[in-house]
Amino acid sequence: MKKTLKFVCSSVLTLCLAAGVLAGCGEKKNNSEEDTEFTWSGMTEATVVAGTPFDLLDGVKVTNAAGEDISSSVTVLTLDENEAELTELGVYDDYDDFDYHITGVYTVYYMATDDGVKDFESREITVEQQYNLSNGDFAVESNDGFYGWQLDTPGGSATMEKVTENGVKKPKFSIEGLGNAWYSLQYMSSVNLLEGETYKITVNAKSDSGKSVSFGFENPATNYSMMQGLTPYKLSSEYADYVSYYTADKDYTNAKAVLYFGYILEEDTTKAYDVTINSIKIEKVQRCGEVTFEGLDSVTYYAESEELKEFIANPKAGVTAKSGDTDLTDRITVMGQVSEQIMEGTNYTLAYVVENENGPSAIGYRSIKVRLQKEHPYSLSNGTFDNDIKYWTQDVNAQNPGKATFEWVEGDEKEGAAKITIENPSTDGWHIQFRQDVSMEKNTNYIIKIRAKASRNRSMNLELNAGTNYSYAINLTTEYTVTEIYYSAPNNTTGFRFLLGGGGSENNGSVIWIDYAEITLDPDTTKYEGWQLKNSDFEYGMRHWGSEGSSFVEGSDDNGTYVSTTFENDTGADWNIQLRQDGKEFEAGKTYKLIVKASSTVARNIKVEINPNQDSSKGKNTTFALTEEIQTFEFEFSFDEAASGTRVGMLLGGSGIKGSTVKIYQFEIVEVSADA
Repeated sequence: MKKTLKFVCSSVLTLCLAAGVLAGCGEKKNNSEEDTEFTWSGMTEATVVAGTPFDLLDGVKVTNAAGEDISSSVTVLTLDENEAELTELGVYDDYDDFDYHITGVYTVYYMATDDGVKDFESREITVEQQYNLSNGDFAVESNDGFYGWQLDTPGGSATMEKVTENGVKKPKFSIEGLGNAWYSLQYMSSVNLLEGETYKITVNAKSDSGKSVSFGFENPATNYSMMQGLTPYKLSSEYADYVSYYTADKDYTNAKAVLYFGYILEEDTTKAYDVTINSIKIEKVQRCGEVTFEGLDSVTYYAESEELKEFIANPKAGVTAKSGDTDLTDRITVMGQVSEQIMEGTNYTLAYVVENENGPSAIGYRSIKVRLQKEHPYSLSNGTFDNDIKYWTQDVNAQNPGKATFEWVEGDEKEGAAKITIENPSTDGWHIQFRQDVSMEKNTNYIIKIRAKASRNRSMNLELNAGTNYSYAINLTTEYTVTEIYYSAPNNTTGFRFLLGGGGSENNGSVIWIDYAEITLDPDTTKYEGWQLKNSDFEYGMRHWGSEGSSFVEGSDDNGTYVSTTFENDTGADWNIQLRQDGKEFEAGKTYKLIVKASSTVARNIKVEINPNQDSSKGKNTTFALTEEIQTFEFEFSFDEAASGTRVGMLLGGSGIKGSTVKIYQFEIVEVSADA
């Protein structure tokens, strides 16, 4: 047993210090130390899951020297109630009252009393972040809200206030703007999850306006991607429990735990909504492995389709549950709801649960994907902004805070426009986004047209997510201009994002209007390989070709289509004037042939470079002698190692070229063979 500190007390606690040893002062029961010895038990060190109530007195027992149980006299010392005792013990200045919401290592002091004698004991208790939420009952306030929680409004508009109910404060949200995505409004914290463990999440909440919510987890290591689909509920006006389940597929440290209350199950996006949260609790549960489910296959539906409506009316259709030969189908409860209407593609995860009063419940998961109906998979929904900006997701990053407002205004073409006012551009374009999901196929060519303007000359970027992000700068002026982008999808492409942040303080207060954005199939249906030069015979003019230092024009004659440029001046270096394509991929050991068909009104040499990552030390280059006669030149090359991010360019600058013209009929690469 750990040696304890004992004080014999009259009306005032007094300590006498002699030779550095604490001694009791005043009248003892008798002169025998053994007669005043207290015996403590249940004082072992403990680890508590943050957010999970822990009774500091549970299991603590004390007997006096006579063997009598005096456990009922035991109290836990606190800063407010026991300043004198903690001061006399010499720990007051460094003492923290135990709080199971706040992580840390606590030394907790206990006091037992018996016939005027006080005895003190301490033990160490660690509060550790695990699966439950710190401050899930919102008992701990902070200056701007509640400890451990943060309100994030990346695409909607909401404010939080502390409301008092039955003497207890709770977070209440007043929602003015839902946004167009379920994650437009979030109330978030963090947890640690372990692979293979199943967690039951219970949200106790209410909404007088019938708001819907869903609780979920995101993985910070993969750009905060959702770990499973939504399990949403529409709240009632009285507090009730709304339950969801999650089984971790791996260990997660500091996973983002978040209550979503953007656009989920709402029918009216214009009205104001309210949400009040009483508590959010996460607990580990065991799953019964003796029950088997059938019919939980993943399904995909289109929004507002008859098939989706039928599923919503009866989500248990075709699903069965059995334990051996015992049919448990009629005992299945479906956790979560699915929306008939969506603003963007949404994944739901419904839990099919067979409750077991005397043991673990059986839980089966089902993935329900709901997608927008479009004319084509690659089409942009509401790309002309006829009457509103629905189907476009607004996303303002909370960690690197930008600020913007998104609204619809009447336009001067195609009936309407999206208007984005940049109140704080932050430091990077992606901090403010206006986007939606698309589906463009690998090795397929698309034409993207965007008509936009700004209150000042500035740029915005269009980012296309094809595994790697491809970004195109769009220069905006104070008058509407149309930008045309020719995109050959290097991989299946899902994201279409306008990046509106960045640009420095000059963009503070700037306004961007997007009148329309559209994606159509390119008439050029060639399936280009990664090493091929696109539109190599210039059938589509300068499409896919980049140029620098001189303007190229399209033309055709008896020899075919071509592009040409007339040089206004001599230049110093050959690279001052270029015709090129970037990002080519070449395999190791394969032989390729470069073919150029061209002429020049002045006899001259031109250089062609093939540079991986624009590193000339690892590149290939050759020189062709052009004349007035149209000639075809060939050059074979290969790489010992795979070459990526390769620029293939014709360098046309030099001296003695002023007033001359170069015509290029063919600029092509073909595959010859692979090394044996």
